[in-house]
Amino acid sequence: MNEEPTILVVDDNEDLLETFAMILKRRGFSVETAGNGASAVNKFKEQNFDVTLMDIVMPEMNGVEAFRKIKEMQPGASIILMTAYTDEDLIQVAKDEGARRIIHKPIRIDQLIELINEAARSQPILIIDDDADICDTLTQVLKQQGHEVLTAGSGEEAVIIAQEKDLQMAFIDVKLPNIDGLETLLRLKEINPEILTVMMTGFRNEVKEALDKAQEASAITCLYKPFDPAEAADIVMKIGKKKRHSGGVDEG
Repeated sequence: MNEEPTILVVDDNEDLLETFAMILKRRGFSVETAGNGASAVNKFKEQNFDVTLMDIVMPEMNGVEAFRKIKEMQPGASIILMTAYTDEDLIQVAKDEGARRIIHKPIRIDQLIELINEAARSQPILIIDDDADICDTLTQVLKQQGHEVLTAGSGEEAVIIAQEKDLQMAFIDVKLPNIDGLETLLRLKEINPEILTVMMTGFRNEVKEALDKAQEASAITCLYKPFDPAEAADIVMKIGKKKRHSGGVDEG
């Protein structure tokens, strides 16, 4: 993410759109605007945004429809939906689609800034493998989902990164030089007990004991090489949906 978060504000109310844009620019954000859902979708085809503020009720293409299309292009997009109406059916659809936040107008500016800063603080995914090709392939696939991705070629490098970054997830090769994958997992858990981990290996039977211990240490699953990179992307997407449905959506 850039030092200056990029914000897309989407609303068919021109006065509100201009007001939000002015306030956010004064707070140091880089701001783009769109007057409807279709325009917002087109802007996402041209660039990525750290956070999107989008009205739900708009003509032609409403905010939930635009949310859905944007998520198809960039599943990791962070979108805050806004509404001045109590349309429970539409709000429920938004939740079912995985909306990160739904806030009600009129919106307090301090609340809005807090939500934007929270949404902009994305937690990177770390790929740990001494095979550079695997790191590059997974990085490319996950970045297409809109995630920030970091790579490490060893357990030692991974530990250093984990000490500097608040990681949400790590894909860890079982066989690593010096510090193996299991030890790397345990050290990452010491640094960040909330980190989610997935093991990777091309040696299904040879590392069974290590995999069993990794599972005991709460590794989610193991991907057996060669695997389709889409499997890794699917795991990340499912975890994101599970987090949102378990209470990640606010109404306020």
